Amino acid sequence: MKRVVFAPAALDRLADIFAWTIERFGEVRAEAYAAQLAERIDALAAGTGPKARSCERLMHGVRDAPGLSFYREGSHCLILREKAETLEVVEIFHERMNIEAHLKRLIASDRT
Repeated sequence: MKRVVFAPAALDRLADIFAWTIERFGEVRAEAYAAQLAERIDALAAGTGPKARSCERLMHGVRDAPGLSFYREGSHCLILREKAETLEVVEIFHERMNIEAHLKRLIASDRT
């Protein structure tokens, strides 16, 4: 199993998701959704179940998402960077966000 690493942006997003879900649906549902996300990330790190797909599939007409993959879980899209020993959770986007624009920003910031 690969070691899971969270980028600061992904940790911030998880905190936001948890707080929003508590506010709207209560603590029990927030904990259940957090557990669902954690289970999916662990399964991806272990290489079990469906695999993440290239982020290029999310970017219309752009074929330049080096090393980034995604997996949709619940209402969110986990943005991942997989290396030999680690699985980095780079960012987490809600399905209603402009994921393509956020990915372009993320890729541009990786190049600087």
